[in-house]
Parts: sequence; C-alpha cells; structure tokens
Amino acid sequence: MIDVIVSGDVIKAVTKAMVALVSEARFHFDSENMHSRAVDPANVAMVIVKVPSSSFEVYKVDEEKVIGVDVNRVFDISKSIKGGELVELKVEDDTTLRIKFGSVQYSVALIDPSAIRKEPRVPNLELPAKIVLDAGEFKKAIGAADKISDHVVFRSDETGFYIEAEGDVDHIEFHMGEAELIEFNRGEARSMFSIEYLKEFIKIAGSGDVLTIYLGNNYPVRLVFDVADGKVNVEYILAPRIEAE
Repeated sequence: MIDVIVSGDVIKAVTKAMVALVSEARFHFDSENMHSRAVDPANVAMVIVKVPSSSFEVYKVDEEKVIGVDVNRVFDISKSIKGGELVELKVEDDTTLRIKFGSVQYSVALIDPSAIRKEPRVPNLELPAKIVLDAGEFKKAIGAADKISDHVVFRSDETGFYIEAEGDVDHIEFHMGEAELIEFNRGEARSMFSIEYLKEFIKIAGSGDVLTIYLGNNYPVRLVFDVADGKVNVEYILAPRIEAE
C-alpha cells in the first residue's frame, strides 16, 4: 500500500515537469523516495523526477511499488490545489490512485505499468562545464530568445556563461559572469538547442529556484532544477541541434 501526504506545490512541480514531455509515466515508490523518468516520443529529451521521502509530511510505503499514472489527468487536478495545501495520495490496489485535498477526493484510474513505454537508460555524460544560477534568470533569457529564434546557443568559457540567439535581423545575448553565478567551474563548452523544448522545461522554474547546467561541446545538456523550496529535483537531458558547417 502507498499512503503519503505532501504539499500541493510538490504535486504541481512533479506533474508539470512530466507533462512537458509525456502524457503517462511509471512512478516508483521505495523506502527512500518517489521517482520517475521518461523520454519524449521523438527521443530528443528525457525527464527524471525525484522526491525524497523527507519532502513528504507522511510517507508510508509498505514495499517498493510501481504504478502507471496518467500525468495529464493528475496535472489537471493539481490546478485546483493551493500551493501550501496538504494532499493525500493513496494506492490500496493496482487500479486506483486516490487524491484527497480539503473536502475533495478524486479517484483516478491507474494504468498497467507494462503498457507504458519502457523507461529510458540514463546516459553517462562527462560534461566539462558546470554552471549554477537562479532558475528565474534562465527563464527570462529563454523567454527573450524565443521572440527572435527557434534555437539557442549555450556557451561557457572563463569569462562566464552565455545564452545567444540569432534571428533574421535581431541578435540577443545573455551573459552572467562568475560573480553573478552561484557556482561556476570556468569549463569551456558550446552547444545549440531547440527553444521549443526549453520553453516547456522552464515552466517549472521560478525566481529563487536553483538551476545547475552541465554543458559540453555538441553534446546533450543536463538541466537540473531544484524546485518547490528544494523538495523536488527535476532533471532534463536535451539532445543538441547539430549546427551546419
């Protein structure tokens, strides 16, 4: 049996992170955490979500269990939950997820986990650049770049971290030096990415949330968000767009 209580902002963060890429997913509950991972239908991006047991108000999991969830449905329900409101999630059999908050209780049909696309293997990436910054600043930069282009370049060198976009007539550059970054290892790297994916990723981010970027040269980027006051860890891995010579 699964019987847990958690704040609404955690439910909102988890479901928002998943619906950026998929409509259904497997969720694992074990003694240490709740976690899930999935890849989008185009095999371009992956999402990994972890919520440690310490982020729950109550965490009762009799044994390790995997459930299949319609994340679109739960995401829609989460829109009615206030951020600080406590939510009970309960699974007593393999067919129904009960979601209770305030005087409301939803019964959501579960999906057979074997009917959901196989979970992806997490790639082992050795990426030279590590950049840690305010996720809200990153969100503003991607929003600005989206106005002029469908792709964006992430670049890192000893002078700082850059986000650049080139349109037909316009150019935008976002730059944060070492003094403005939370952490920076001065690693050199450069890769181009689709803004369409990044626009979905940044929906989970707010000012004060922390984003860690691991960047390579024409390699996938790892974007690791700590959201909901650090209670939820969300990682996106996004394949690069190959630049024309």
